[in-house]
Amino acid sequence: MIAILARFGVAIHVALLVVWASWARGGSSPYYLWALPWLSLGLLEMMFLMPLRHRGQSPRSAARNLFRGLVRDPAFYFGILLLIFLVIQWLNGPVELEYDDINKEWIYTKPPFPNLPFNADRDGARQVLIWFSSVVTAVLAIRHCLGPKSKYLLLRLLVINGALLSILGFLQLGFSPDKLFWHRPMEVFFFSTFGYPNHAGAFFLLLSAVNMGLLMRAFASFDDINHPILYSVTLILNIAGVYGSMCRAAMVLETLLIVFALIYAMFFLRTKIGFSTWTKIIATIAVMIGCAVFVFIKGGDFAETVREINKEQFAHVYDGDRAILADAAVDILQDYPWSGVGGWGFRRYVGLYIGEEKWDIIQQAGKANVHNDFLQFLCEHGVVGAGLIFAIALTILVNLAIRLALSGRIVDQVTDKDASWFDSVPPTVVMGLAGCICTLVHCTIDLPFRSVAILLTWFIVLACLPGLVHRRD
Repeated sequence: MIAILARFGVAIHVALLVVWASWARGGSSPYYLWALPWLSLGLLEMMFLMPLRHRGQSPRSAARNLFRGLVRDPAFYFGILLLIFLVIQWLNGPVELEYDDINKEWIYTKPPFPNLPFNADRDGARQVLIWFSSVVTAVLAIRHCLGPKSKYLLLRLLVINGALLSILGFLQLGFSPDKLFWHRPMEVFFFSTFGYPNHAGAFFLLLSAVNMGLLMRAFASFDDINHPILYSVTLILNIAGVYGSMCRAAMVLETLLIVFALIYAMFFLRTKIGFSTWTKIIATIAVMIGCAVFVFIKGGDFAETVREINKEQFAHVYDGDRAILADAAVDILQDYPWSGVGGWGFRRYVGLYIGEEKWDIIQQAGKANVHNDFLQFLCEHGVVGAGLIFAIALTILVNLAIRLALSGRIVDQVTDKDASWFDSVPPTVVMGLAGCICTLVHCTIDLPFRSVAILLTWFIVLACLPGLVHRRD
């Protein structure tokens, strides 16, 4: 047990961040965020107590390598600057709403330090600080303390966690559809631990993409730890979680993801599996399609939700109330371009930008957000804060692109020669990246990153990808 913890303790600890965030009200309730700073602090300590060690390397030498790796990593500096920015934003405020008798309008007071980032909601600013302290710690731990096997273990734990959450969701739908964990009454539809269906859909969508990559890897005999049956079961559960969430956008993206995965798998696995395995795959797909058709015909509310998916429905997310909220976010950004109005500050300022005649919009459930995460991060954290968040992701993507361009070749098991570049790129990388892209697409019409469970999972998956690419010898 001690040997396992010494080797995989950091990976397990990173997974615990997502496990806590996802089981504690789907990562969207601030009342359960108290554990994340302690988990992040424990992860930071574990990074230096259990650094990545090469064969024959002493713990002290491994710790020195970890320190050297951190100071050479642009993501480390972007992360530190982001946390400093968020700390200042949290401490400088909150500004207060008051009526200006001279101009006859409502305005916000100046913050204590007018030239520094500020907040209009101190609790909201603290919440975002907790989010990204966990994200930055997890990203750095993955990039500098996990080898490929530990990264695969981490991804495996994430998809298993998703499968368990999906089981919980269907059990609650069957036995207690109006009570979360069978005791907390919920007035709105919810799935699993997620009180907002679109959060549930985005979460399971991302995990299903990772799960597809792990399953293809297992079929290709690259995974000597778990049988494909494990990944098949978790994949079915994660896909079911997407459709069980009743999130239309996630359903459409999941369907497109499945089509892409099937086409990609046909080419990637064409020489790696035999006829009997293909038969099992086709039979499994046929059963899944049959179940989907049956549910679509007899599925009641689910079938009705699917039938409502059309061009007009998706066009509507870019007009009406959401267009008004998006315009307000752009106006806020123009007035506070550099540092924004602080975490969750949009809901404080939006009333001043849409006019009193439209206040009924923000009184509706769910209209305290932009429903476009890119715009919301920009108007709440400005070009500086949002730029630092994007810079962390961009650093990882650049690292991934370089690794892919310089990746090594695996040996083709049939010809015993070097395989092509396409066959040498791990399917987990391709499908993990596809899942991350799907989440970003979802961000343009909704708010998946308003849940720390999804935010953490997205950055963790992205941070794992460069290290999974085969190195050139």
